[in-house]
Amino acid sequence: MKIARFRQKRRAAYGVVEGDEVAEIRGSIFTRFRITDTRHNLGDVELLAPTAPLQIWCPGLNFAEHLEFAGSVLGVEKTPGSRHPEPWQKGRNALNAHEGRIVIPKDSWGGVHYEGEAVAVIGRQCRRVAPDQALNHVLGFTCGNDISERAWQRDDWTFWRAKGSDTFAPVGPWIETDVDPANLEMVVRLNGGEVQRANTRDMLHDFPTVISYISQQVTLYAGDLVFSGTTGSTTAMKPDDVVEVDIQGIGVLRNYVHSEE
Repeated sequence: MKIARFRQKRRAAYGVVEGDEVAEIRGSIFTRFRITDTRHNLGDVELLAPTAPLQIWCPGLNFAEHLEFAGSVLGVEKTPGSRHPEPWQKGRNALNAHEGRIVIPKDSWGGVHYEGEAVAVIGRQCRRVAPDQALNHVLGFTCGNDISERAWQRDDWTFWRAKGSDTFAPVGPWIETDVDPANLEMVVRLNGGEVQRANTRDMLHDFPTVISYISQQVTLYAGDLVFSGTTGSTTAMKPDDVVEVDIQGIGVLRNYVHSEE
């Protein structure tokens, strides 16, 4: 089932995507709901970020191929522990939606890069959950793009602006509730050309491990987002670029790159 959050005129609602239509639902996507007879053409609504999360979590350097890039471009000297994940947070201000603008800050100078990722959507409160129970707390999965300003990422002590600037967390276009998170093929295209390809089976720490690890110290709530991490090398985007994150079984997250005015 594909669950979308959308705006029709001035009203926001949730719905189930069926072909080229979205059928409104009544109730909560996190507990119980029913599908109504109210339908809209997808072309007539604005898709919003699939949830309004309290927290957006990302695991640092969670694919082996990205470690080489981090070492050569970002100057990362240590290899993150194969022992445990290294999670960190993006601010809610960074949240962006399908078809939204990725805004390159006017004082950026190190290149703003794409990082295509799969994203777990937490479905119910999660605290000190074991890895083998973690997916029971997940509603579904969506596409994400962990936008990163490389100079700030290299030179600042934290990722507060390198990965947390406004518009730096596009997610969408909807939540897919029926996919295998251990085998999601992820492709990133820049202006139609493939620039990244990965599969979640190659995550150093899989979704159950990452979610469980975070939950040992931090309570996760329904609607929170947990990214997968990215793979390989990335390149800078420029104004007027179009970047797409395509995950088999979920959909395509598309965003447009602009400069800050």
